[in-house]
Amino acid sequence: MRKEDIKIIPYNSSHKEKFICLNIAWIKKYFEVEPQDLEMLDHIEDYIQTGAGIYVALYKNQVISTCMIVPRNADTWEICKFATDEHYEGNGAGSLIFEKCLDYAKIHHAKKIIIVTNTILDSAMHLYTKFGLQPVPIDNMEYNRVNIQLELKL
Repeated sequence: MRKEDIKIIPYNSSHKEKFICLNIAWIKKYFEVEPQDLEMLDHIEDYIQTGAGIYVALYKNQVISTCMIVPRNADTWEICKFATDEHYEGNGAGSLIFEKCLDYAKIHHAKKIIIVTNTILDSAMHLYTKFGLQPVPIDNMEYNRVNIQLELKL
């Protein structure tokens, strides 16, 4: 698979089942699914209505990666529900979709991007560093799995 074969498109309701399945599978692989995960996944359309950007990466018309960026306030946006099908990890889909979410936030005048995550996620941590995110004190502890917060000032 080549990066050129991956298409990044905006989420639509036909992607909902795959969006939820990919995210649940990714979370279960490393952690436990928490009530707030289910709440967010069950209300994707509500987040879109409040300005969130949600994208899917397609390979041969199959959803292989997802990413969501949500406005937390006028200046700060949060990356969340970022998952890739384990069979397609390492093929560039994550980088492409992550960049698309960053671009979405920039278009909407974000001044800062945050993400809360866990340092055991080596590939994700490498990607975040590649895009210039830096560790900051954690101010968003809504998930038990969080042990680091990163931010990127735009």
